[in-house]
Amino acid sequence: MNKYLLKSFTALFIFLSIFTNAQTSYKKFGIEVNGGLREYHGDLGSSLYFKNSPDYQGVGGAFGMYINSSFDVNLYGSVGDIGFYKTVYDVERVDYSRIGFRSRVTEGMIGLTYKFNNGYILDEDVRFKPYLRAGWGAMSSASKFTPESLPKGNEGYRQDRFWIASHWNAGLGLKIAVSDAIDIVISEQFNYSFDDNYDASPYVVAGARLNSAAEGNKPLHDIYAYHSLGLVFNFGGDGGSSYRIKDEDGDGISDEFDICPNTPEKYAVDTVGCPMDDDKDGVFNEDDECPDVPGLPAFNGCPDSDGDGIVDSKDKCPKVPGLAEFDGCPDSDGDGITDAEDKCPLKAGTVEGQGCPDSDGDGIYDHVDVCPATPGIVANKGCPEIKEEVKEKIRLAAKGIFFESGKDVLKSESFENLNVLAEILREYKEAKVIIEGHTDSQGDDADNLVLSQSRTESVKKYLASQGIDESRMSAIGYGESKPVADNATAKGRAFNRRVDFKLVY
Repeated sequence: MNKYLLKSFTALFIFLSIFTNAQTSYKKFGIEVNGGLREYHGDLGSSLYFKNSPDYQGVGGAFGMYINSSFDVNLYGSVGDIGFYKTVYDVERVDYSRIGFRSRVTEGMIGLTYKFNNGYILDEDVRFKPYLRAGWGAMSSASKFTPESLPKGNEGYRQDRFWIASHWNAGLGLKIAVSDAIDIVISEQFNYSFDDNYDASPYVVAGARLNSAAEGNKPLHDIYAYHSLGLVFNFGGDGGSSYRIKDEDGDGISDEFDICPNTPEKYAVDTVGCPMDDDKDGVFNEDDECPDVPGLPAFNGCPDSDGDGIVDSKDKCPKVPGLAEFDGCPDSDGDGITDAEDKCPLKAGTVEGQGCPDSDGDGIYDHVDVCPATPGIVANKGCPEIKEEVKEKIRLAAKGIFFESGKDVLKSESFENLNVLAEILREYKEAKVIIEGHTDSQGDDADNLVLSQSRTESVKKYLASQGIDESRMSAIGYGESKPVADNATAKGRAFNRRVDFKLVY
């Protein structure tokens, strides 16, 4: 019997340990496994509290579900032996007889547990948690009796037998918290049967009644006590615990593991009891109007990407710091016109000038004024008019440009005239020059076009050597396509072989 009980208890303990290890830290249910001693009290006598031998072993278990801070509902039971033996004098045999029994008793019950750690008597989160338990159920018993227990006239009743009966149970115990998931439990239970089948007494043996517990009075229904030690494994649920752990803020995380134990009710929490903040911006999800994008508390969790104090959702220029009066867009020059609409965003201007000033006061705003620092005329895009004497110098210089015959090589006598042109370009810094090359009609048209182009490039190259930026010069060869005289005469052809200069803005 001892080996059977030890194996049963060990197997049940290992199974429940594996099963409960995977549960969450906040528990609504509890499974108890226990083992201990059973002691008899009845018509034959009493072995309660070790005053008579023998004591027998038992194993048991329970499943509990939290109802409220004071009560759990339980299904519980145990299996094991009870028994008792005594020696009586048999007047018929004129000798002493050993009478008694041993029964394998299995019972199951449903009941209520009253917890003293209910917040009224003791705090809910105390380590030592006393309780009372009471319930009702059914039991089965298989009894064996000693041969001397068979009095005459009752032999049929006293044969080894099996039966099922109802009984009630009451007990008290103490749970000692090891962790949120595990309690040690010490308990004392008393089971009262509604019949007298364990010991089959009182009956007459050799003319003597055997009701030693109530000699001469009504027989005792059988009682046995179960002294046990076990473990409780708490698991599952989201509304409490069979062995309730304190949760001041009611967020489902016990205070023992709750890093934020005073979280207001409206906030969903993470595994450590703190409000959820998916975008990690310091604003809880329930307060965050932009829960998936990191933002600022000042804007209820929404971003201000450019840091201008205007939330992105209301900022027309969310990537560039701006002003509230322009819906978050900048006005870099402070002229009241946003940079996006300002033709001169870094120079304060007027609405009429589309945000630009008229720096030289010539009536032409800087964004269309090629010469914004020099007063000019509309015809020259804001640049000054070229004087007639300058134009004449340009015409004379153009007439003094000569090349080697049939080549693009400048003759040395051309350099003085080209230097005059370079000086004019240095004076009129905003002006550009168009260099046009022409030929007469002698020779192949295509060859003439190539020659005129290469000669203008030679002029451009020389002017560049005199410090004139090439970006201010354009070189175009027209070949024989733009004559100014009759190519039929030698004099006309001489006029047509020319280089022209045009100053433009």
